[in-house]
Amino acid sequence: MEKSTIPVTTEAVGKRDLRLTVEIPEERVQQEMRRVAREISAQVNIPGFRKGKAPYSVILQRYGEERLREQVAEDLTREFYRAAIEQEGITPYGPASLEEVQLSPMRLTFTLPLPPVVRLGDYRSLRVEFPPVEVPEEDIQEVLETIRQENAVLEPAEGRGAQPGDLLHIQVEGRTDQGELFLKDDDAEVILDPEDTYPAPGFYQALEGMTPGEERTFRLKMPGGQPSEEAEFRVQLLALYSRILPELDDDLARTAGPYPTLEALKEDIRKQLLQMRERAAREEYARAVIQRLVDQAEVEYPSFLLEERMQDLMEDLEKRVREEQRMTLQDYLKVAGQTLEDLQERLRPVADFLVRRMLVLGELAWAERLTVSNEEINQRIQALSEAWGDQAEATRAQLEKSENRENLGAQILYEKVLDRLIAIARGEPVPEPATGGQDETP
Repeated sequence: MEKSTIPVTTEAVGKRDLRLTVEIPEERVQQEMRRVAREISAQVNIPGFRKGKAPYSVILQRYGEERLREQVAEDLTREFYRAAIEQEGITPYGPASLEEVQLSPMRLTFTLPLPPVVRLGDYRSLRVEFPPVEVPEEDIQEVLETIRQENAVLEPAEGRGAQPGDLLHIQVEGRTDQGELFLKDDDAEVILDPEDTYPAPGFYQALEGMTPGEERTFRLKMPGGQPSEEAEFRVQLLALYSRILPELDDDLARTAGPYPTLEALKEDIRKQLLQMRERAAREEYARAVIQRLVDQAEVEYPSFLLEERMQDLMEDLEKRVREEQRMTLQDYLKVAGQTLEDLQERLRPVADFLVRRMLVLGELAWAERLTVSNEEINQRIQALSEAWGDQAEATRAQLEKSENRENLGAQILYEKVLDRLIAIARGEPVPEPATGGQDETP
């Protein structure tokens, strides 16, 4: 087939989608119609003719020109699509969709995605101040207080009613306005904390003053009106204990762990809190830096990437609602007073940011020539497998599957990109990208 014999027109649709119309020459259409007619003649009994001997005119009259043309269009779609993109020098980013078929003259109209375009700008000049991380003394004291609470000594409380700080052994039932049981525990141990709002605000205040053997029934408003506007609780106090808190001293430190002194315990608490907050600060910092990078980048991408991410978000929400709310997505939206269109409109900017972030980080990986070797993936599999002890070999076999190796490689690359981006944003020295050896965006 001569490339020049294919009439092709193109039209931009959106920023990175292309409408491509291919006209199939009538001479070729007629040839293919006769081929289709021969196939029909060979497969179908035509009165007055042996199989395969019915002339073209009879097949045309019996089945109609439109049906033959429809079959020709179906048969030639792949061939002429490939010939057209080769002729026009087009490299699609993904599968094309056949939008329209015109039978006479025969024209096929496709919409196809073009590769995204990402311009990072001067990303190496990006600077974001890293927030200071501190551990105030009051935070250490708060942890110490929790340790005191956990090591409290229990003694039966005699001659008085329940008061804040006591441990109560109770039986409890909760019923809705309609009498449906939604809470039942015959062996619950709770701390009487007036600020605790579970299962409803005021629950623990209603228990103050109770003595062992006493039973109380009371009604409370339910937060959010769930499972009903109000609920009735029946509580019986089985036993009541005072909680005697230990002193903050070296003995408590030795009880809490391998700490010879209270100062050693406090120092370990400070170290753990600092590590935890540094991790949290780094995660928050990474989000801020990525946001800045995405905001300054120019990104154009084909529409199917947005639709795919929208579908992912919808499926994630549907799964979460089903697991957490025990509801279908349709019922959830009805309760929330939303339509599916409302939800899609709300998710669209989220999906757009996720697509742009993916493309920007991918472009950064390419710009910085960051790659992941098989050896790095093997080392990650080794580390992950060892953590499973007796199940190490089974875990390794699972991780060695090609899809899981690919996912691990993507995760390692993401970590490298994040490390590099954070180093740039903090103004730390970073190596110059290697030259050569990488021709395609990862």
